[in-house]
Amino acid sequence: MHTSIILQKAPNYFFYDNKLKLPIVLFAIAVERLVKQHLFETDEVLVLDKNNKIEHLVRFRRIHSRLGKASYRQKVEALKEKRENFKTITFDELISRYDAFFDLQDERIKALRRLGNLRNNVVHFHDYYINTTEESLFMLTEIIPFIREIVAELKDTDRYDQIFSEEQIEHLQQREAELTAIQADELRQKIESKRQEYSEMNPDEIEGKRQNRIRDFNEDREIFKEELNCPACENSTFHILKLFDEELEGATFFYKGICLICHLELTEEELKSMNLLVVTN
Repeated sequence: MHTSIILQKAPNYFFYDNKLKLPIVLFAIAVERLVKQHLFETDEVLVLDKNNKIEHLVRFRRIHSRLGKASYRQKVEALKEKRENFKTITFDELISRYDAFFDLQDERIKALRRLGNLRNNVVHFHDYYINTTEESLFMLTEIIPFIREIVAELKDTDRYDQIFSEEQIEHLQQREAELTAIQADELRQKIESKRQEYSEMNPDEIEGKRQNRIRDFNEDREIFKEELNCPACENSTFHILKLFDEELEGATFFYKGICLICHLELTEEELKSMNLLVVTN
C-alpha cells in the first residue's frame, strides 16, 4: 500500500473526537514510511539496521551480480522475494539518522518522538487517555506540516497532490481554528477556577505559601523561568520548569508551569498559547 493511500484516510478522522486514536496510528505509520523513503532515495542503505548480514546489505544495494563467490550469489538471489529478512532501523534511530542528513530542529525532533510515544501508547494500552483537543492540535500544527515538507522532497510527490489540495488544507485549518478556540476556553476556565480558589484562601495561608521557594521543591530540575506573575492569583510565584520525560525514547524534555500559592499548573502547550514560553533551538 502506498503511503498516499494512508494519508487519504487519516485527516478525515480529526473531525471526530472519539476516533482520534486511529489518525494518530495512521499518521505515525505515514511519518515513518515517508522518512524512510526520503532516506532511501538519498542512499538505500540508510534505512537499514547495522545488524543486517552482509548478504542483506549487498542485496539491498542491488549489486549482488558483482559478487564473486557463487554460493553468496545463490544465497542473495534466494532473498530477492523475502524482503522481510531485512532489518530496518527503529523509529527513534530513524529520527536521529534523518536529523544527521537533513538537520531537524530540536522542537521537531521532540514532536516526532512525542508522535512515536503516542502511537505506542494507543497500540499497547486499550484504555489510554487522550486529551483530544491538545493532541488534535499537535497533529494539525506539528505533524501535518512536517509531512507536507517531506512529501515535497520525494520523487513521487505528485501522488500526494489531491491529499493536500487547497480545499483539504482549508478544511483542516478550519478544524484547527475550532480546536484552538476550545483550548482557549478550557484554559480560561482553568485559570478562573484557581482565581476563585485563591480568593477563598485564608490570608495567613497565603502568607505562609509566599515564603516557599521553588528551589526547595525542585532541586534536581532545571528552572527555566522563575518568579513570574501568576495568571490566576497574580502573585510573583509562578515558575516554569524544564523536566525530563522518562517515558519517551531519547533525551526528551518538556516544560510545565506551576504557582506555589494557588497551585495553578499549565502544560507546555498552554504556556506557549499565553506567550509565557518561547523555546529557541
